[in-house]
This record gives sequence, structure tokens and C-alpha cells, in this order.
Amino acid sequence: MNSMKKLLSLFYGLLCITAISCMHSDHDINITLNESDRYYSMKAYFSKNKTRDVERYMDSRIGKRSNMSFVNSQIDGRLALDDHTTFYIKKSPGLLKIKFDKAENSEEAYERIRSMCEGIKNVLAN
Repeated sequence: MNSMKKLLSLFYGLLCITAISCMHSDHDINITLNESDRYYSMKAYFSKNKTRDVERYMDSRIGKRSNMSFVNSQIDGRLALDDHTTFYIKKSPGLLKIKFDKAENSEEAYERIRSMCEGIKNVLAN
């Protein structure tokens, strides 16, 4: 019985540690860029106060060329730009996820999206 209590205590302790590590402070920045042969992706969690800066930067990099704006928008779906670039985007205050399929897009489109994602890191760092 004593070993069962220890096991349960360990389980609950790990559960609490996991819950704490998953919490997101509004002042933290967490950016992950991943690349494989097929996909390029970015996940960014950041202060909601930085959302407008990110949106304006995205407008300047890809929005204007497609006559669209990311400002004050929430998106969760595939986006197709005027130049036929397509990618998945999820965007809300403090959150940005992009998944770009290289096989469905041109090399130029890949470079544009990759460059934008790298630039977003700089926007969030300032």
C-alpha cells in the first residue's frame, strides 16, 4: 500500500510540474521554427501587447502584395495569396502558427515566408 501512495504522489507531482511548465506568461516569448524536406513551420507565443507589431510586419511582408491586412484579425485556416502562395495560419493575440508546404509552393514563396518568419523573431525581440 505504501508503494501505491508513493506512485500516486509521484504521478500528481509530475502532473503539477507539467501543468506549470505549460502555463504561458503574457511577458514570455516562445518561438519555434522547424524545417523538414516537405514543411517549414513556425510557432510563436508572445505578449499580446506585441500582436499589433507582428500584424503590421506581416502586412508589410506579404499582406500588401495580396491587398490584405492581418491587423485586428483572427485566422485559423489555409490562406491563399494573390501570387498563389498557400499556407496554414493560426493567428490570434499572442499566438502565431504557420505551416508551409514546400511541395505545394514555389521556391520564391518559400523564401518569402521563411524570411517573414525570421523577421517576426526580430520584431518580437525588440
